[in-house]
Amino acid sequence: MLEYNVKYNFPYTCSNLFFFLSIIFFCLFLISDNSYLITINILDINSVSLDLSFFVDWISLLFFSVLCTIVSCVLKFSCIYMEYDSFNERFTWIVISFVFSMFCLIFFPHFFFLLVGWDGLGITSFLLVIYYLSDSSWAAGMKTYLINRVGDSFFIIGLVLFLHNGYWDINSVSNNWLLGLIIVLGCFTKSAQFPFSSWLPAAMAAPTPVSALVHSSTLVTAGIYLMIRFSSIFPDWLFLIIGLSGMWTLYSASLAACCEYDGKKVVAYSTLSQLGLMGVAISLNLPLIAFFHLITHAMFKALIFICVGYLINNSGHFQDLRSLNGLWSSSPLLSITLIVSSLSLLGFPFFAGFFSKELILENNISIMNNVFQYLLIISLPLTSYYSTRLLFNILNGCNYNSVTSTNDENILFFSLLPLYLGSIGIGCILYPKFYSLSSILPCHWMKVIVLILVFFGVCLSWNDVKINNNSFIWFNSTIGFLVPFNSSFWNNSLSNTGSNLFYLLDQGGLSRILFSLDNGINSKGSWINSSIAYFSSPNVKYYIGGLLGICVLGGTIS
Repeated sequence: MLEYNVKYNFPYTCSNLFFFLSIIFFCLFLISDNSYLITINILDINSVSLDLSFFVDWISLLFFSVLCTIVSCVLKFSCIYMEYDSFNERFTWIVISFVFSMFCLIFFPHFFFLLVGWDGLGITSFLLVIYYLSDSSWAAGMKTYLINRVGDSFFIIGLVLFLHNGYWDINSVSNNWLLGLIIVLGCFTKSAQFPFSSWLPAAMAAPTPVSALVHSSTLVTAGIYLMIRFSSIFPDWLFLIIGLSGMWTLYSASLAACCEYDGKKVVAYSTLSQLGLMGVAISLNLPLIAFFHLITHAMFKALIFICVGYLINNSGHFQDLRSLNGLWSSSPLLSITLIVSSLSLLGFPFFAGFFSKELILENNISIMNNVFQYLLIISLPLTSYYSTRLLFNILNGCNYNSVTSTNDENILFFSLLPLYLGSIGIGCILYPKFYSLSSILPCHWMKVIVLILVFFGVCLSWNDVKINNNSFIWFNSTIGFLVPFNSSFWNNSLSNTGSNLFYLLDQGGLSRILFSLDNGINSKGSWINSSIAYFSSPNVKYYIGGLLGICVLGGTIS
């Protein structure tokens, strides 16, 4: 026991430090409604000045407080999950660098330092996904990194636009549709919105503590957070693009979760569907309500991942839902926390997810009366179906694997308690503040319809309604063909194109084609072949190259 405490002294100490920071930042959020901007001049280059700006408001304080709470719980959970890992301290340092990148993204309004945090998230997420250094981890890590690099390239273009306009502060940006479009496309990659959704299930190759951190309050929420910050510069047609992408992400991920039997992937698809819901809320010009759902979602999603990860860890790392059952008899504490987090996910009344989802739906009805309204309402049974399907599969039945009979350790209790309380109470605590920021008319019949649809999804799950169409299951399990489209489709296409070019240009394929054409045109002569041979001779190549060089040099001088 002493060896265990010494080995995990560093991550446990860091966990307590982050929890202390979360309390400080949450107290600052409660006592302050003002915004503060601290600027330090670093460098002046001609007419452009490089300033280190530190922006503090209630949004950044609340978000960082929730982030520190989740990091604290994840580090405690990693002491159990990675008990036999030899490099636990290295893992902790990578997590700390991950949090520092999020700190830059949250508190620095300066676009240059914001880009530092953005790139830091991409690099550290790659290191965490490939942590086990297996072939599958490398493949998933490269897929995650490359898709996120697409977003990084958009942000570099945005940095050039900021430099061209002569300012760096995001608060100085007025209506600029080009900059807004570039930022939205960059945020789509980080938040896994359509068509960049395929990397999120692949990131499940990372350790479960990493998944709990990435899927709740760091990497995937970074894109949503920046869209919330920049929403004031988006034109109306860009809101429509965000809404369509979010709606497609919401439905494709929900259907994928309904067809999936891998426990971790079900939770990953549920994250993807909730990110789509946040995107739809932003498209309705409700950025603060989307932020409210981001906060509540971070709490209950981290709790779900820790519960499922602990169960998988004690089940011989089996992830199939059909083998993860009988949890109620083996671990009552874990069962209760999983029930609370799942009910919060499906929006059961008076849990955290209920308050944020209710505001999104009621504002949706107050703002518009079109197809978006009905699509959002219809998505509710899907969410309740895959949430309770996960719950019923894990809790019911008898488990024949003796390794799942676990004792609820003290360290697990302390890693679950803050998230458990947050999944129950944070929605009720924050609801008055966000309700006062929205202008809606109370719609009591809407609450009744929402409850009916939620219970309809629960009934479908309870009766174990299954889909037997294999084509439908395959299409939805690949997130609407996005997984093969973003991986094997491009790999095969580029590989075949490269092989053809290699044959034509390096293996003499082009010469053979021209030779065949030459023989077909003129069987007695080979003037095409002789011309190719003439121009391929060294003296002629050097002569032509010299002429081209002189022309280029003359054009440059003139």
